[in-house]
Amino acid sequence: MQLLNGDAFELIKEIPDGGVDAVIVDPPYDFDWEQKDRMHEQFERVSKSGLIIVFCPPENQWKIFPRADQYLFWIKPISTKNTSKNYARFVEMIQVFGRKEWNADRHWSQYNNVFTDLVESKKHPYQKPLSLMTRLVLNHTNEGDVVLDPFAGSGSTGLACLQNGRDFIGIELEPHNFGIAKRRLQEWIE
Repeated sequence: MQLLNGDAFELIKEIPDGGVDAVIVDPPYDFDWEQKDRMHEQFERVSKSGLIIVFCPPENQWKIFPRADQYLFWIKPISTKNTSKNYARFVEMIQVFGRKEWNADRHWSQYNNVFTDLVESKKHPYQKPLSLMTRLVLNHTNEGDVVLDPFAGSGSTGLACLQNGRDFIGIELEPHNFGIAKRRLQEWIE
């Protein structure tokens, strides 16, 4: 396991071509098209299988061309966010590029493209449910695979990997979030 504190745009350049088996990532939703293109090129470069799984809002998809191979949706729990001037977003899109492994030895209910997983405890404002991240890791990777999350946030992807026999490389820019992810991952290791 490697968890790095720094700028993903710079640190991902240090990962060799084909250096990971998969990229599973929840990047900032305010990237412009140039930033998305630049980062997606790096994802394609480092993923030896071509498997890239990216969370994004439906109104600002990660990539339109090339089209994703699969589209998944996470129906988020009801928010208490102030919605007096705007509708709240209760759905996030998950775009899957490349298929690589498809671990079909699990129960059919694990392969629905609509997820309703709840965040167990919020350690980070954009934390993804560990159950959802675990399902994505189990469905699309094998034991021993290396998974990259260049925007590691609270470390949910890394925790799902460690709990299921995958290796993990995470990058997180914000020192506070890096500390949260580091503590969560170290608690599991110990």
